[in-house]
Amino acid sequence: MNPTRFRDLVSGILIVGVVTSAVLIAVGFGASLAVGWDGSLRGLPVAVAAPTDFSHVANGLLELRPIAFARAGLLVLLATPVLRVLTSVVAFMLERDRLYAAITLAVLAILLVSLFGLR
Repeated sequence: MNPTRFRDLVSGILIVGVVTSAVLIAVGFGASLAVGWDGSLRGLPVAVAAPTDFSHVANGLLELRPIAFARAGLLVLLATPVLRVLTSVVAFMLERDRLYAAITLAVLAILLVSLFGLR
């Protein structure tokens, strides 16, 4: 993979990730103006979850809950740099550049530990 193609791939990942995140968060905020954070665009009764509870995002998206859209946007935003680093690992491995692949794997490990933490 030549440097220009690699740069275009990485920039595409970052652009798509940030734009997708922004759209999801904007939809969540816009919908919250209509029905409130704890409401549903389908008019379904919903249980209120803790603000830091991301376990019901998929169900919330199916129920068209504004908070679920905002949370999904935040998850996409967090996943974007992870996907970028993972793409770099694959690219370096395809180039058989072991040093940069190892360094990037270390960065990926640090990123994942910082996100999920070892408690």
